[in-house]
Amino acid sequence: MAKIYLRAFGSGELSHVPIETLVALFTIKYCDSNVEIFLVESEKKDSEYIYLVDLAMFQYKFIKFDDISKISRACELPNLELDEKNCIAGLCGTLRQIIKNILIDSPDHSSRSLLGFKEQCLSACSEASIWTKFCEIDIVSMVGCKLTEDKENMIPLSLAKFENHMSQPVKLHNLFKYTMSKKFAGDNVTKDRKVLPEHTFAEGLSLTLADVIIFVCIHIYFISIDRTLVSDKLPLTIKWYENMLTDEKIMKSLEVLSNECIRLCKSVSSYSLPCIENYSLYKSDPKRYKPKNRIYTHQKDIDNSLEKIRSGNIQFGIDKLFAQDQKIDWSSIPLDATPQGGDLPNKRLKRKFEQLESLCKPILKLSKKGDIIVDFCSGGGHLGILVAYLLPDCKLILLENKALSMQKAKERVGRLGLKNVIFYQCNLDYFKGNFNIGACLHACGVATDLVLQQCIKRNAAFVCCPCCYGSIQDCSHIVYPRSQLFENVLEKRNYFNLVHGSDQTHDTKNVKTKQGYECMTIVDTDRKVQAEESGYKVYLNKLTPETCSPKNHLLIGWPYKLNYRFCN
Repeated sequence: MAKIYLRAFGSGELSHVPIETLVALFTIKYCDSNVEIFLVESEKKDSEYIYLVDLAMFQYKFIKFDDISKISRACELPNLELDEKNCIAGLCGTLRQIIKNILIDSPDHSSRSLLGFKEQCLSACSEASIWTKFCEIDIVSMVGCKLTEDKENMIPLSLAKFENHMSQPVKLHNLFKYTMSKKFAGDNVTKDRKVLPEHTFAEGLSLTLADVIIFVCIHIYFISIDRTLVSDKLPLTIKWYENMLTDEKIMKSLEVLSNECIRLCKSVSSYSLPCIENYSLYKSDPKRYKPKNRIYTHQKDIDNSLEKIRSGNIQFGIDKLFAQDQKIDWSSIPLDATPQGGDLPNKRLKRKFEQLESLCKPILKLSKKGDIIVDFCSGGGHLGILVAYLLPDCKLILLENKALSMQKAKERVGRLGLKNVIFYQCNLDYFKGNFNIGACLHACGVATDLVLQQCIKRNAAFVCCPCCYGSIQDCSHIVYPRSQLFENVLEKRNYFNLVHGSDQTHDTKNVKTKQGYECMTIVDTDRKVQAEESGYKVYLNKLTPETCSPKNHLLIGWPYKLNYRFCN
């Protein structure tokens, strides 16, 4: 049976918990799931708001952090342990899997509808989906921390976004659009958007998991204020909320929340609505958010930035190839451990073989018996599965946030009978485990720097092939330039000019290609120098042959204390 691990701040039937735990318990009650509940006694974070819950209706067990299973201990809570080799972390992914587990035993269970159209509700990860991020992070954060005094009379930004979301046209899937078309509607067809269906629930016309998560958060906010004072500011949200209260299962699930008076903020006489842009929370919507501050790079900007690099005496270039003494005999490797076993089109096979060999050689060189190797952003497992086969005495962790890709990798591992592979379905930054080598093949944009950051934090070696340079941007975890050396020479705008120039790696006949590779080399030299500043020996190589990918750089590094093992 699956086990869910949740943070808690007490050890009694009435216990204080953070908002993520409350949402999870509410959903478990709503779905009538029999998942094993483990409440992990945790320390409260600064400014974190806690809620008193009644655990009498659950079967549960309080445990210390050290008593968490080894696989679940390596991830942020909440997480769901499917078995000793499969773990899912993140609120949305965890709750989706709980529902899917119910359906395995009871295919006709009413909870199926919570997964929405084609059972894809909140299936995209929060890193890729604005909507999942809103449900997993934004709306939860709204009631996760105490409001500061200067914001107590301001309606939370996430609530304002939800009100605007509910005013948008309902997202109709092609099936529904077809059934509403002329073929079924007769002669009285209208194209007037005003008569299209309105939002009854968060994702349209039926209640989904998104509604359940959002409801808990908005309910907490509404019972902590005088709701009549915001009725004119949030009419659609209140209409949705009151509709949710008519659901018997919702009302029954509210018994999880103790009757303790909740006060997120002091009572005020009036509330103001923050100004927000009129954009959709659906990434696929044409009115989705488009940043006004997006940087458009001109040739003169790139020229100016390149000149700053040269005048700053920053040395950059490609190093001598590392680990070329390693050999891979593809003829001895079973089909499912090669790209041919991974559903790749024929035109990509040869290049994928070359890419994998380029990464496997340094991994083989750096590894030793008993090492833990993480394939970050593993996708269908091309790299990690091959390494797992070649290094049976090492443990391989495949870390991927897309459920479909992870499932394909599991099927390949199953056919190969590999016993040294562990699966984590979660965002890269949710993983907190220790490891010896971190690898990634074409980690997109900031993901490469998150991988390098994870490796450096744990004194692990790394083998990383970056990709999607143009999507690099500052985020909560990462800021650019990465190294102190580059920060002393380049302003942020100059740096991002080079980042955008790095995506100009077209075919060899294109006049911009040479410049694109020069910009790529500079950006990856910044990454190299940042690791060197952290006590690493680093090689900046190219994949072999260079033509196997337009994004053909390879960063290989290890802590200087391990230098004796790898330097001839």
